[in-house]
Parts: sequence; C-alpha cells; structure tokens
Amino acid sequence: MAVNYTTKYEKKIAERFHKSSITDSACGNEYEFVGAKTIRIYSVNTAPETEYDRNKGSNRFGDPKNLDDTIQEMTCTQQPAFTFCIEPLDNSDQAIEKSAGKALRRQLDEVTIPGMDKYRLKKWVQGANIQIKSANEPTIKTIVELILDANSAMTDALVPLENRTIYMSTKMYQRLKQNPDFISVDALGKEALARGVVGMVDGCPIKQVPKGYLPKGVYFMIKYKGSTVDPVKMKQYDVLKKVQGYAGPVVQGVTYYDSFVLGTKGDGIAVCGDASLILDAPALTIASHAVTAAPPSGAKVLYTTDGTNPRYSATAQTYTSPVTLKEGETFKCISVKDGCVGMAAEQAYQ
Repeated sequence: MAVNYTTKYEKKIAERFHKSSITDSACGNEYEFVGAKTIRIYSVNTAPETEYDRNKGSNRFGDPKNLDDTIQEMTCTQQPAFTFCIEPLDNSDQAIEKSAGKALRRQLDEVTIPGMDKYRLKKWVQGANIQIKSANEPTIKTIVELILDANSAMTDALVPLENRTIYMSTKMYQRLKQNPDFISVDALGKEALARGVVGMVDGCPIKQVPKGYLPKGVYFMIKYKGSTVDPVKMKQYDVLKKVQGYAGPVVQGVTYYDSFVLGTKGDGIAVCGDASLILDAPALTIASHAVTAAPPSGAKVLYTTDGTNPRYSATAQTYTSPVTLKEGETFKCISVKDGCVGMAAEQAYQ
C-alpha cells in the first residue's frame, strides 16, 4: 500500500526548499502549464509610425499593415526521479515517519534542488539577450563598472528597475566585497540574508552562487523576475510501506519542471562572461540582396527574415548558404554553440 507523506511533511519541505534554492525567488510564474506539458505563447508585433498626411485623400494615417504574431512554443522536458529503501529502525510507525521525512528533506536539499538550480541558471544564461563580453577577468576595481554596464543596458531596453537579481560566482563575489561601492549585507539586515541576499550594487540584490552552478565562463548574471517562465508541473513523493523484497519502506519521487526565457522579455537577462561563454556575432556581407554569414570557429548560425529574434523564434532556421532578402526584410542572426551565448547581428535589405 502506498502511503503519501507529502501532505504530512509539505510545510517543512516547502520551507527548506525556499531557503535552500537560490533561483526560486527569481522564477517567473506568469503562465501556467496546468494539464499540458506544452504551451504556445503569442506576442503581437508593433507597426512603424509615419507622418500624418493631410493632403492624402485616403489613408492619411499611412498604409495599414498586418500585425503578425510571434509564436514561442515551450515544452517541459525535465523529470528527474529517485527511489531508495529505508531500513526499519523498529516496528513503530512514528520511527518510519520520521525516517521518511528526514530522507525526503535530505534528497531534496542535496540532490533535487541543486539540480534544478543549475538547470535554471544554465537556461537563463543561454537565453540572455544582453551580453557583456569582458576581455579580461573582472578585478576588484572593474567588477562594479561591469555590473553598471549590464544594468544600464537593461534599463535602456526598458526593463523595470525593480525585481532584478544579480547571480554571481563566489570568486567574483570575493572581489566585489573589496570594492568600496559594494553595500554589505550588514547594511541590508537579517531579512535580506534570510532570502539569500549577500549584498547590493546599483539597487540590485546579490546572490552568491556556489562553484559549479553557473555555466563555464560566467562572471555574473542580472535577471529580471518576469523575463522567464519556470513551471514546476509536478512534485510527487511517496513512501511505500510494504514492497516485496524490502524489509523497510521504499521512498520514491519525481519532479517535473522546466525553464524558458520569454522572447519578448529576453532583455530582462544580462550576462557578463569571457570568450568561452559569449560568442562573437556572425560577420555579415551582402551582395545582390543575398546575405552571407560567417560564424566564429566551431559555431553555427541561427537566423530569421521575418523580424523575429532568432534566439527565441519558432521560425528560426540554421544557416547553410547565402540568403536572398526581399524588399523590407531583415536578416537577423546569432552564433550558436553548445553551452554558449551568441551575440546578435542583422543586415537589412539593400
């Protein structure tokens, strides 16, 4: 018989999850995946403005243009599971319950939640639409300047000033602490520390990320909360009291989740890293309306001609040969390579 201890231990598990997860507070929960593993998000494009023409008999506001939709399809893929046996301490239900609860909390804290944090951070970094490529590793003097550059780029892209969080490697955090512009956690209070905040720069709280959590080459990342969709469709943990072949109860669990950067809000993530993380934009040339793209060594080119961002668009294609543009079209592209973030380039029809 299956005995579900999730309800009994739900409060304690949720509290530990909230305290131990470094990404949970910055996750976006604007969209729901209830009853489906895939959703499509539509965004409506805008129209260019023209001068009002009083001398025109009709269409004084300009020629009407169809507003196209940009479609982004999101499918949950992550479903890590676990199972293990608990040897009975004695015959009392109380001992079994305590053992089951402790084992579940340990599994979540040491395996499930770190795995989820690493996955989310990777997806957020790879979906960043703002990149700060640093030729040299940030120093005590330059790290604040780099944060200001990234933050300013987000502000120029109209990203709201509130709800931004800086995720930073421990190595970079050690250097930041020695910069006089850093506001220490002592000035922020115990409440900030309880939320995992260890300081602040340019109005943004900082969360220190353990070694190995951020993708290789990342110095820091700034994330606006509403820039992503991070569904957790299912968290199920069961204790099977009597299973053939086992003396004690068997614990099993599965977490079904994923993380996506919204194409319309990709500027809500800025990442600062080195050349191993951030790829240069493809070099573009055009002749007779045909665009030729040359990516960095070892990378491919992803492109669109319908005005959408190839980083997120469902219409993005892999470049194989020169693309001939029609009048009014723009070739937009990024470099693509596993584990990297590609800088964007574009070429209009000419």
